[in-house]
Amino acid sequence: MKDYDIKIKKASEVTLYATDNDTIVVPSKVKFDTDRDQADIDIEGVEKALVGIPPMAGNIEVFIENTTLNLKGLSFERLEIDAEGRITIIADRIDGNIDINMLKGEAELIVPEGFVFNTRCEGKNNEIRCGLPTDPNAKNTIELNGKNSILTIRV
Repeated sequence: MKDYDIKIKKASEVTLYATDNDTIVVPSKVKFDTDRDQADIDIEGVEKALVGIPPMAGNIEVFIENTTLNLKGLSFERLEIDAEGRITIIADRIDGNIDINMLKGEAELIVPEGFVFNTRCEGKNNEIRCGLPTDPNAKNTIELNGKNSILTIRV
């Protein structure tokens, strides 16, 4: 499987991590559908959600609301985070482009020291606050989309 569409409702903490083989790990309270190279995963009613996917993914789309998202050991072409409310994203050993889509929301992205990236702010009345050095030639792009939202990036 290459692409993952993950919807998580009402969890206060979500951990998305790389498995050490070609397996997918999900909570027992889950709706799971597969079709060709895509997995649709719907999780609801879990306070803390652990989701493991193979370490090399194509596209990952995650829907979260008012939560902390931990990303551990993942490599992807694109991670799209559709979020509502206030979210915190803690990135540990990741590689790939991150798109954050919000309406009137606030996101904080915590990256590891030495993480090389560039930023792009799209949409209407969005703002990226970043006191870290960025590299316009970096392969990892962090993009904020949507409307009236703020993304703060820090170590």
